[in-house]
Amino acid sequence: MKRPFLTSLLATCALSGAALADQLVTDDLIVVEDLLCVGNKCAVGEPEIPDRQGLKIKDVAPAILFEDMSDSGFPSGDWSIRTGETTASGAEEFAVQDEDAGTRPFRILGGADENTLVIGEDGHVGINTMLPTKQLHVTGTSSAVGIRMDSGSAFWELRANPTYFQVRNANEHDAILHLEKAAPNHSIFVHATGNVGLGTNDPSAPLEVFGEDTYNFFRITADGAAINQSVDITFTQGPLGTGELRYNIVDGDGPEMRLNANGDMVLGGTLTTGGPTCAGGCDAVFTERRIIPEGEYAARMWADGHLPFVGPTLPEAPINVSEKMGGMLNALEHAHVFIERQNGRIATLEAEIAALRGEQAAQIAALTRQLAALSGTVEKK
Repeated sequence: MKRPFLTSLLATCALSGAALADQLVTDDLIVVEDLLCVGNKCAVGEPEIPDRQGLKIKDVAPAILFEDMSDSGFPSGDWSIRTGETTASGAEEFAVQDEDAGTRPFRILGGADENTLVIGEDGHVGINTMLPTKQLHVTGTSSAVGIRMDSGSAFWELRANPTYFQVRNANEHDAILHLEKAAPNHSIFVHATGNVGLGTNDPSAPLEVFGEDTYNFFRITADGAAINQSVDITFTQGPLGTGELRYNIVDGDGPEMRLNANGDMVLGGTLTTGGPTCAGGCDAVFTERRIIPEGEYAARMWADGHLPFVGPTLPEAPINVSEKMGGMLNALEHAHVFIERQNGRIATLEAEIAALRGEQAAQIAALTRQLAALSGTVEKK
């Protein structure tokens, strides 16, 4: 088809709505090496598409309608390609509309940046890049790039810039998760077992903190504490080289507790337990007068091989310190009761002895006087 004939056809098409009836073409219509323009705004000598040959639709808010007349039981939904909304303040857009539902599932707004959406030959999708290297590749400015997810009243963002990656609560502008670019390998690792490693990709416990030095620690901080805000839980090789666990309030002095591989514990202060159950009596010796008679106490002691209520204390056998202390307190109180009774008996005996000594002294004095008297009688004779 040459240009003079196409020009006449375009002019006829442009005027067809006003002067001519619809024309039905029952065979293929082929346009070769020229432009086909459709729409009320097409004119004689219509400019071609720059650097292209093809179809131009030129009209007010031009659109292409795909009206599917398939038989019942076959897909027959109608779709259209639309450009620009028809209201004065409407959006400048290129959209695909579902005519049956009245929705526009795909829209491109005017002014979108170069390479806003690119699908590579391998199926990778690029946003702001024409060379996507992964299934989804998002690039942004040098300051930040992000993905926002809205779920009604909640807004979440994945944000990245040259120094960090964040998961943010956009409602509160809080960074829930923050990863620095310079963080070392395996800073956080969740194993297939559910174990979490900090510094290791093979955690052997629900939480393993791994370090390559001869010591490692983690810190617990309560920023609102009035005096000391932090405590360190440290594992070190220790002075024996066999391992030592330390508990240290971060206040400038040494650790408050040390526990070595032999089970030896050193405390910088006092030890307070939850206290015994007092099944053996404890202070009941005084408060409830539960005193075992001395003879029975001694018999039980020798028969059992240990003090009543104290229980046996065997070499390298674990003991309940609280219960043991309660039993020892009971034994000590019994001992004090027995001592007090012995003291009473001793005082009685001492008084009796003193009385006997007084009587003896008086008897000796009387005998002495009698001897003296006898001696004087003899001398007179």
